[in-house]
Amino acid sequence: MQIGQALFNAPDLLGGQAARAAVSCASCHSNGRRNPAFFLAGISAVPGSADVSSSFFSLARGNGRFDPKPIPDLALPGKVSRDPASRALEGFTRGLIVEEFSGREPSAAQLADLASYIRAIRACPDRLTEPRTLASDLALLRTTIAGATVLLERGDIGGAQILVQSARFRLGLIDERLVGPKDKRLHSALLDASRQLAAAPLQRDLLASWLLRFERTIAPRLARSERQSLYDPATLDRWLAARR
Repeated sequence: MQIGQALFNAPDLLGGQAARAAVSCASCHSNGRRNPAFFLAGISAVPGSADVSSSFFSLARGNGRFDPKPIPDLALPGKVSRDPASRALEGFTRGLIVEEFSGREPSAAQLADLASYIRAIRACPDRLTEPRTLASDLALLRTTIAGATVLLERGDIGGAQILVQSARFRLGLIDERLVGPKDKRLHSALLDASRQLAAAPLQRDLLASWLLRFERTIAPRLARSERQSLYDPATLDRWLAARR
């Protein structure tokens, strides 16, 4: 299920314009739920909507009309059976990746991992929102590297590449939250870490070594900077107020 979560958050899984725009499954379905804030000009009519038959993402399902629909909540029953025996969810997910977007043909194992994650999504009535925190971003980074390692063990080089790119994307998301006056060296350290991921051969031991260095040298510095970053609610409020 963790590999499914990592793939769900990987823009390169969808390929094409989605990857270029840093759009992943999680962009529309935050934590698997409905993202009410999602808005992309030409794709959304109002926040929380998307035209899934737009040729912007793929010509395969483009219908030449602007007809956005509300983004569904994956924790709620939908039109596609979740019964593992039917494998309907795997087939539907494959169509989204390849036809609705422009992703490469996913392996049967990737589809199984994604379907396992989607089937596990549940509504949490007492937690209507889930703030993005440094801890959650770091946890997803670790899950993504671990997922890439497992895919390499399976011989799924393409899937591992997707997740390594997603890890680099996660580093960028962390970096953009750093706004403290003393964060210049930390920005450089994150950039170096991203470049190291890009340059290293796809090997299990190299990914493990990269993550170990990150945990020892960068993660503690991020924790020390968290109070001065946009992960801190008070800092975020001040940052937004200064730009109104």
